[in-house]
Formats: sequence, structure tokens, C-alpha cells
Amino acid sequence: MLELLATVPDPRDPRGVRYALAGMLAVAVSAVLTGARSFTAIGEWAVDLSSQQLSRLGLGAAPEESTLRKLFTRLDADALDRVLGAWAWTRTQVVDGRRVIAIDGKTVRGARTRPTGRRRTWSPRSTSRPGSCSDNSRSPRRATRSLACVTCSPVST
Repeated sequence: MLELLATVPDPRDPRGVRYALAGMLAVAVSAVLTGARSFTAIGEWAVDLSSQQLSRLGLGAAPEESTLRKLFTRLDADALDRVLGAWAWTRTQVVDGRRVIAIDGKTVRGARTRPTGRRRTWSPRSTSRPGSCSDNSRSPRRATRSLACVTCSPVST
């Protein structure tokens, strides 16, 4: 994915670039796939990454929310859309005559059924990062809400 994201044109002036474009885009895409809905949420998600995770993305440190906001303001959205569309296409399969995409991989790993044949129960909470919920007493209060948290997510009536 990093190789594909590296093909997106970098709108920044090469002088003073602190973060690799592909790494920043990978952080943003990953954060959105895990439920981030704002630049603040993406920034918080990035700060929660370990130094090893950041290193795997080609980053020495987590980019700030303002840095991400400035980047996406200037980024060529069409180019990013083409790259992400190509990446998503490589993840599709034909199942029962339909082209489908499984982003989380649970079916591929066999998590859909147990050896007994019974279906496993899946909870969206299991995919959220530890401490991502603002209602979690172990984590500092956050301005964002996790999609996976039932206590934080309002139910529309």
C-alpha cells in the first residue's frame, strides 16, 4: 500500500518536509478504516501508534492534526481516489458470482464459524484501539468518539 500511496503527487514544498507523504496518507487511511471521522480523530489515532508502527510506515514521529489538515487541503483528491480505488480493487474476490471486498479479513481467517459449526459473535468494540473511547476511565478525555463504543455513540431515534 505504501508503494501505491507514494505515487500520489506531493503538493508540499520539498524544503522543510518532515514526514513522508506515503506514511502520512497510510496513517490517515488506516485511521479512517478504524472509525476516525475527523482530522482530530486521525491525529489522536496517529499519536497512539507505537514508534515501531510509525517506523513501518516510514515515519519517525506521529504527524500533528494540523499537519494532516494542511496536507489534505492541498492534496490532489482525484489522484488519491484513483490510488485507493486501485488498492481496493486488488483486494476483491469473486464469491458466488459477485465481486466482493473483505477489508477486515475475518472470513478469510475463518472467524465466521467456530470448529463446532456455530457462528461467532463479532463485536465492533474488538476492532477499536485500547483507550480510544472517551468514556474509558483509563484513557484521557478525548474530543472524538469511537464508532465502536456503545456508551459514546448516540443512537438516533
